[in-house]
Amino acid sequence: MLLSVIIPAYNCKDTLSAAVFSVAENFKDTEIIIIDDGSTDETPDVIDSLKKQFSCIVSERIKNSGPANARNFGISKASGDFLMFLDSDDTFSENAYEMVMQNLTDNTDLLIFGFRQNFLSRAEDKIYSLDSPFSVDEYYRNNLLNQVWNKAYKKDFLLKNNILFKDYRYGEDRIFNADVLKNYPVVKTISDVLYNYNIDKSVSLISGYIPEKFNACKEINRYYSHLCKDKSTADYMFLKNIVSCMTVLFADNCNLNNKEKKQQIKTIVTDDAVKQAMSEKQNGVNEIIRKIIKSENVNLNFFFAFATAFIQKNMLPLFLKFRK
Repeated sequence: MLLSVIIPAYNCKDTLSAAVFSVAENFKDTEIIIIDDGSTDETPDVIDSLKKQFSCIVSERIKNSGPANARNFGISKASGDFLMFLDSDDTFSENAYEMVMQNLTDNTDLLIFGFRQNFLSRAEDKIYSLDSPFSVDEYYRNNLLNQVWNKAYKKDFLLKNNILFKDYRYGEDRIFNADVLKNYPVVKTISDVLYNYNIDKSVSLISGYIPEKFNACKEINRYYSHLCKDKSTADYMFLKNIVSCMTVLFADNCNLNNKEKKQQIKTIVTDDAVKQAMSEKQNGVNEIIRKIIKSENVNLNFFFAFATAFIQKNMLPLFLKFRK
């Protein structure tokens, strides 16, 4: 049984080698497909050097078009029975191959495993893992369906159902997984933590500002509202996404002034999909957040988003304590 590991690579000269070594030195019967997404640094040189060291590497260079298109190109080139994905700044654990192969069978369409979120510059980490039978609600609520890199996918299942990544700049992983799940795959889960999601940024949990993010989050909510059996699960995850859409207004790359940020917040809290999701009570701290959003008070939500962003940037341990 052959695995294909697909790695989108864009301006990652400092991290790509560690990512590739975590596969090449620990995985057997595996092809590594590196898609250079139009890098402008020395990434192509790193790829050439790696190919001289490992014969299992196949590489292609494409015009820069984002990770979704790079992954789709990788899928088109893959010859493996199962596909796995690896980001160029992350690594698989040393026992990942052994555990994956022990749990893949011909009738498995999707394998899900745990991962570790590493905040390298802060010596903090957080483990996401479940030891329970699969359900969309439980695994979505516990952040195990948001990514593609903590999974192995049967290639024939993807091809049969015409499943590819949609060209989103945010949330394409979650939508890809939703497209998989709506086609009723045979899912197997293991609790083993096999992937290291590495974050080495001074602004740990605040991704860059993306103008289209709120619309992408609404699309994600539309998908998972149909997949989840319990409405409260989709509402809870949408609430988290709404908070994220507001906090990124305070990311370093957001050039909006305060008036423009408040207009963005008004657009969010008065949206019909948000109003519907905020109609039912949540638990604990999330109930306080729900009430703030439900109030539609722009100034209150502006202050809440600013304070949340400040805590994320400057008090990570406190933030992680309250973040599920």
